[in-house]
Amino acid sequence: MLPAFALIQPNYSDKINHIRALAACGIFAFHYEHFIAHAFFTPLKSSNLLELLAYHGYFCVYLFFVLSGFLLAKAYSDQLDLKTFFTRRIGRIFPAYYLCIAVYCLLFTTSMPDPEIMLAIFSYNLGVYPGPIGHLWFINRLLECYVSFPLLWWIVQKTGRAGLTVIYLLCLSGGAYWVLHFKVTLPDYYFSLVLCLSHFILGILAAYQSGESKHKLYVIIAVLVFIMLLEWFHQKTWQTPLAYARLSVLWLNFIAVLFVVLIRAYSFLPVYLPWFMSLLMRKLGKISYSFYLYHFLVIRFFIQHRDLLSAYNALNFVGLFLISIIVAVFFQQLLLLFSRGILYIKQRVIL
Repeated sequence: MLPAFALIQPNYSDKINHIRALAACGIFAFHYEHFIAHAFFTPLKSSNLLELLAYHGYFCVYLFFVLSGFLLAKAYSDQLDLKTFFTRRIGRIFPAYYLCIAVYCLLFTTSMPDPEIMLAIFSYNLGVYPGPIGHLWFINRLLECYVSFPLLWWIVQKTGRAGLTVIYLLCLSGGAYWVLHFKVTLPDYYFSLVLCLSHFILGILAAYQSGESKHKLYVIIAVLVFIMLLEWFHQKTWQTPLAYARLSVLWLNFIAVLFVVLIRAYSFLPVYLPWFMSLLMRKLGKISYSFYLYHFLVIRFFIQHRDLLSAYNALNFVGLFLISIIVAVFFQQLLLLFSRGILYIKQRVIL
């Protein structure tokens, strides 16, 4: 076994899991900041970059959309079998999703839950989710992006990147028109399919990009611009960046561009990390979907039982983070055992 701080060069698969882990950590930090540490979006008068990243960590959810588009385009660059594609997506999303719903019903409901909650995943209206599982809106939008992927893939096969670029620009312009003409607020735009789909498409475009890129230069420029915008936007409002301003459209779409730059750079440039850090990030990346499902239930549980929290914010953060990981691992392993049991029964029936 290598020393904990020995530097290693992660492979491509490990790097992808590192990115998933980064997104999961950002989302957890955001939810902890606004539901445990402070009241929801209490104005934060600070210019500390780490505090601002936690305060505005909501944008980490878009990293999952960009990364999903990127990985699907890489996996299905030449051929796409619809049956296999949807079987894998359904097998990954639905069992874990409904197990999370069952856990919610056991922990947070005292009466028979509304039967409509079982169909919430198919709803375009995200308001169908009760507060403790409001974070599951992400699953709806991701599922809608998956459903659109075969059409997007077909467009790429017939027209190349040009056709998909047109679709991306239509999403951007359509979203901008919707926000400006109907005076849509940032929260509505944040949850919208048009924004999530545009990020998903941008990830697909990034996967099809060929040729050498100046990854290091692009990363430096993108990160510097991001930091300057984040600092400026926050100081202008002490709230969600330009929450009700038109520039919020540009802000949320620039974030997707930043993620594309970071994904490509981290995936293709040589990177050296301490062995132990790489291992932890890889493990968290592998359970990132389960972690996303259950971390908010953990946070909601401690909202209702604040007497179980300590007086130290850092201790609470680490404790809830570790509990979320343990819960995510437990239910992921439970699903694995269940699926193996079903497979065993099928084999016995066939024999």
